[in-house]
Amino acid sequence: MLARVFQAAAVAASAVAIAALAALAGVTVLDVAGRFLLNKPLLGAIEMSEFLMVFLSFGGLAFAELRNSHITVDFFIGALPERARALLEAAGALLGIVFWGFVSWRATVHAGRIWEAGEVSANLAVPTWPFYLAVTVGCGLLAVALIGRLIRSVRIGIG
Repeated sequence: MLARVFQAAAVAASAVAIAALAALAGVTVLDVAGRFLLNKPLLGAIEMSEFLMVFLSFGGLAFAELRNSHITVDFFIGALPERARALLEAAGALLGIVFWGFVSWRATVHAGRIWEAGEVSANLAVPTWPFYLAVTVGCGLLAVALIGRLIRSVRIGIG
């Protein structure tokens, strides 16, 4: 049950990343067309692009982990026995959990600080704290996905 909820959250975050990619393409087309055809670029296009890049960058991390789709280089460990590879994978997953969990935590803390300060973007006056929460969600989901990898790898490594 919990695994299904987590998988649904990862799929939803990935869908947000896909929507952000489509929106980013639309913003870019409108900005370029406005600049060259009407001599009037889209106001706030750079800010919108930056905000959309947050969703694009962090939205698909957990889904990619669940599908084992992250880029890996296994040239050096390919010759190792399966148990040794699994233990190295478990160690890598543990490091990833610590790192991405830390990033998620710090993004949450920073979001709180800029919310309290009332920080907004320069041109569009959009509050910036929700985008830090998007980093929190994306990195937190990845850390949870890595817990699954850690458990699977340890089972293989010690089994």
